[in-house]
Amino acid sequence: MDDCRFDNLTRAIAGGSTRRTAVKGLAGGAAALLALARAELGLAQSNVAIEAQCKGNKSKCKKDKNCCSKKCKRGKCQCAGKSAPCKRDQGCCSGICRSGKCDCGLKGDFCNNDSDCCSAKCSSGKCLCIRGGDRCTETRECCTGSCSNGFCTRS
Repeated sequence: MDDCRFDNLTRAIAGGSTRRTAVKGLAGGAAALLALARAELGLAQSNVAIEAQCKGNKSKCKKDKNCCSKKCKRGKCQCAGKSAPCKRDQGCCSGICRSGKCDCGLKGDFCNNDSDCCSAKCSSGKCLCIRGGDRCTETRECCTGSCSNGFCTRS
Protein backbone atom coordinates (compact mmCIF):
# COMPACT_ATOMS: atom_id res chain seq x y z
CA MET A 1 0.00 0.00 0.00
CA ASP A 2 1.47 3.39 -0.94
CA ASP A 3 1.67 6.37 1.42
CA CYS A 4 -1.21 8.22 -0.19
CA ARG A 5 -3.62 5.29 0.17
CA PHE A 6 -2.51 4.71 3.77
CA ASP A 7 -3.08 8.38 4.60
CA ASN A 8 -6.57 8.26 3.10
CA LEU A 9 -7.42 5.07 4.99
CA THR A 10 -6.19 6.37 8.34
CA ARG A 11 -8.00 9.68 7.83
CA ALA A 12 -11.23 7.83 7.07
CA ILE A 13 -10.87 5.74 10.20
CA ALA A 14 -9.78 8.61 12.39
CA GLY A 15 -12.41 10.99 11.07
CA GLY A 16 -10.06 13.74 10.02
CA SER A 17 -7.37 13.26 12.70
CA THR A 18 -3.73 13.25 11.80
CA ARG A 19 -2.02 10.12 10.57
CA ARG A 20 0.04 9.93 13.76
CA THR A 21 -3.07 10.13 16.00
CA ALA A 22 -4.83 7.42 13.98
CA VAL A 23 -1.82 5.08 14.16
CA LYS A 24 -1.57 5.65 17.93
CA GLY A 25 -5.25 4.76 18.29
CA LEU A 26 -4.87 1.60 16.24
CA ALA A 27 -1.73 0.61 18.16
CA GLY A 28 -3.49 1.23 21.48
CA GLY A 29 -6.45 -0.91 20.44
CA ALA A 30 -4.13 -3.70 19.32
CA ALA A 31 -2.22 -3.52 22.61
CA ALA A 32 -5.46 -3.73 24.59
CA LEU A 33 -6.59 -6.79 22.63
CA LEU A 34 -3.19 -8.41 23.13
CA ALA A 35 -3.34 -7.74 26.87
CA LEU A 36 -6.78 -9.36 27.10
CA ALA A 37 -5.61 -12.35 25.08
CA ARG A 38 -2.55 -12.74 27.31
CA ALA A 39 -4.69 -12.59 30.43
CA GLU A 40 -6.94 -15.32 29.05
CA LEU A 41 -4.01 -17.47 27.97
CA GLY A 42 -2.16 -16.85 31.22
CA LEU A 43 -5.13 -18.05 33.23
CA ALA A 44 -5.49 -21.15 31.08
CA GLN A 45 -1.76 -21.81 31.24
CA SER A 46 -1.72 -21.62 35.04
CA ASN A 47 -4.54 -24.20 35.20
CA VAL A 48 -2.66 -26.45 32.79
CA ALA A 49 0.52 -26.06 34.83
CA ILE A 50 -1.30 -27.17 37.99
CA GLU A 51 -2.77 -30.16 36.14
CA ALA A 52 0.59 -31.06 34.58
CA GLN A 53 2.31 -31.13 38.00
CA CYS A 54 -0.08 -33.80 39.25
CA LYS A 55 1.28 -37.35 38.76
CA GLY A 56 -0.78 -40.51 38.42
CA ASN A 57 -0.63 -43.64 40.54
CA LYS A 58 2.69 -45.54 40.59
CA SER A 59 4.55 -42.50 39.17
CA LYS A 60 7.80 -41.42 40.81
CA CYS A 61 7.36 -38.68 43.41
CA LYS A 62 9.22 -36.87 46.19
CA LYS A 63 6.33 -35.24 48.06
CA ASP A 64 2.60 -35.83 48.56
CA LYS A 65 1.76 -32.66 46.64
CA ASN A 66 3.36 -34.14 43.46
CA CYS A 67 0.66 -36.84 43.26
CA CYS A 68 -2.95 -36.59 42.06
CA SER A 69 -3.81 -38.71 45.10
CA LYS A 70 -1.81 -36.44 47.43
CA LYS A 71 -0.09 -39.65 48.64
CA CYS A 72 3.60 -40.27 47.97
CA LYS A 73 5.03 -43.34 49.70
CA ARG A 74 8.47 -44.85 49.13
CA GLY A 75 8.98 -42.58 46.11
CA LYS A 76 5.79 -43.62 44.26
CA CYS A 77 2.31 -42.10 44.07
CA GLN A 78 -0.30 -44.30 45.77
CA CYS A 79 -3.97 -44.33 44.87
CA ALA A 80 -6.43 -42.71 47.29
CA GLY A 81 -9.47 -44.57 48.62
CA LYS A 82 -13.05 -43.32 48.97
CA SER A 83 -13.34 -39.95 50.76
CA ALA A 84 -9.54 -39.47 50.69
CA PRO A 85 -8.12 -36.16 49.37
CA CYS A 86 -7.32 -35.97 45.63
CA LYS A 87 -6.48 -33.49 42.88
CA ARG A 88 -7.74 -35.43 39.84
CA ASP A 89 -9.60 -38.64 39.00
CA GLN A 90 -6.40 -40.52 38.23
CA GLY A 91 -5.37 -40.21 41.88
CA CYS A 92 -8.32 -42.29 43.10
CA CYS A 93 -8.22 -46.09 43.41
CA SER A 94 -11.70 -46.12 41.88
CA GLY A 95 -14.42 -43.61 41.12
CA ILE A 96 -13.76 -39.93 40.54
CA CYS A 97 -12.26 -36.93 42.33
CA ARG A 98 -15.25 -34.74 43.27
CA SER A 99 -14.66 -31.51 45.21
CA GLY A 100 -11.17 -32.62 46.23
CA LYS A 101 -12.17 -36.07 47.56
CA CYS A 102 -12.35 -39.50 45.94
CA ASP A 103 -15.95 -40.59 45.48
CA CYS A 104 -17.96 -43.08 43.46
CA GLY A 105 -19.39 -41.90 40.14
CA LEU A 106 -23.03 -40.90 39.83
CA LYS A 107 -25.33 -41.45 36.83
CA GLY A 108 -23.62 -40.11 33.71
CA ASP A 109 -20.13 -39.79 35.25
CA PHE A 110 -17.24 -41.35 33.33
CA CYS A 111 -16.20 -44.85 34.40
CA ASN A 112 -13.77 -47.60 33.41
CA ASN A 113 -15.44 -50.43 35.30
CA ASP A 114 -18.30 -51.17 37.70
CA SER A 115 -16.21 -50.29 40.79
CA ASP A 116 -16.01 -46.65 39.60
CA CYS A 117 -19.78 -46.18 40.03
CA CYS A 118 -21.96 -45.79 43.15
CA SER A 119 -24.43 -48.13 41.48
CA ALA A 120 -21.64 -50.61 40.57
CA LYS A 121 -22.98 -50.42 36.99
CA CYS A 122 -20.69 -49.04 34.27
CA SER A 123 -21.80 -49.28 30.64
CA SER A 124 -20.13 -47.73 27.59
CA GLY A 125 -17.91 -45.58 29.81
CA LYS A 126 -20.78 -44.01 31.79
CA CYS A 127 -22.15 -44.82 35.24
CA LEU A 128 -25.74 -46.07 35.26
CA CYS A 129 -28.27 -45.80 38.07
CA ILE A 130 -30.15 -48.65 39.75
CA ARG A 131 -33.77 -49.13 38.69
CA GLY A 132 -36.71 -49.18 41.08
CA GLY A 133 -37.07 -52.50 42.91
CA ASP A 134 -33.35 -53.39 42.67
CA ARG A 135 -31.04 -53.57 45.72
CA CYS A 136 -29.20 -50.44 46.86
CA THR A 137 -27.08 -49.24 49.75
CA GLU A 138 -27.58 -45.48 49.39
CA THR A 139 -30.01 -43.09 47.73
CA ARG A 140 -27.62 -41.68 45.13
CA GLU A 141 -27.35 -45.12 43.50
CA CYS A 142 -31.03 -45.11 42.53
CA CYS A 143 -32.57 -43.67 39.36
CA THR A 144 -35.56 -42.58 41.42
CA GLY A 145 -33.30 -40.92 43.99
CA SER A 146 -34.60 -42.92 46.96
CA CYS A 147 -33.23 -46.06 48.64
CA SER A 148 -35.50 -47.51 51.30
CA ASN A 149 -34.95 -50.74 53.25
CA GLY A 150 -32.15 -51.77 50.85
CA PHE A 151 -34.16 -51.29 47.63
CA CYS A 152 -34.58 -48.40 45.20
CA THR A 153 -38.15 -47.18 45.35
CA ARG A 154 -40.29 -47.42 42.24
CA SER A 155 -41.53 -44.19 40.79
